[in-house]
Amino acid sequence: MRAIGTLQEQARERSEKLDKQHGVASNVKRIARVVWWTGFIGVFTLGPIALWQTGKADTWLLVAQNEAIRLSADFGMTVKNIEVSGREKTDPNALLAAIGQKPGTPIITFDVDSARERIEELSWVRSAAVERQLPDTLIVSIVERQPLALWQTNDGGHVLIDGDGAQLQNYELGDYLDLPVLVGDDAPGNAAEMLAIIKTIPHLYEQVTGAQRIGHRRWNIQLSNGMYVRLPEKDMDKAWQRLEVLDNQHDLLERDVLIVDLRLPDRTFVRLTPGAAELRRNPPKKQGAV
Repeated sequence: MRAIGTLQEQARERSEKLDKQHGVASNVKRIARVVWWTGFIGVFTLGPIALWQTGKADTWLLVAQNEAIRLSADFGMTVKNIEVSGREKTDPNALLAAIGQKPGTPIITFDVDSARERIEELSWVRSAAVERQLPDTLIVSIVERQPLALWQTNDGGHVLIDGDGAQLQNYELGDYLDLPVLVGDDAPGNAAEMLAIIKTIPHLYEQVTGAQRIGHRRWNIQLSNGMYVRLPEKDMDKAWQRLEVLDNQHDLLERDVLIVDLRLPDRTFVRLTPGAAELRRNPPKKQGAV
């Protein structure tokens, strides 16, 4: 019985000793954890405050930024590819200059918004989208302007314009001589609506060689046969459709007509060519007449 009591006492003593050891270790770990987090928070709160108070915060941030850029380059995050879509007429050299990023430079320093603004300043570019595709590719998508007409300037020259009236550059004029020639100081900004209406009847549009803006209000259309069509300020589409009806019914475009006036919705005025008008005034005498 004595031996059993002794064994029980020894077991209880060992248990109490282990409990004390575990308790101490647990408390030590808990204290260490608190100290670590306190130090961590202190570095990221008190550290910047101290830097700011000493006037070195900007320097610290610049160093950190430069180090991040260097590390990104070391990991291969540099411009190696520039992918462009939508380019047909835009000068490729001008486009690369507008992108402004050379192969081998860190890609994380590339400002996509500034690049987009520079690209959209090119005359042939209507809109652009620029993005980074990490780790090493720039993707540039552009929508180019579409030539609409040639605008005759006051000095007699011709400028290629698009539907917004924007003047395009870097082109061969001979490539666009089939486009209508517009006359009038406000013609470029008002041509898109008129030409959209003219194009609704393709076989008539094919005969259009030019258009003159009259009084900042309406258009006179010139056809390849020398005929002028006076369109109204309003309801241009209805007047243009009426011209088609007249041509279908009376072969109007095949006649010696100089001017077709469609400005009034309920009537049409026609002026003959000088030769046809003279023949009407003085028809040739019949053979044998006195």
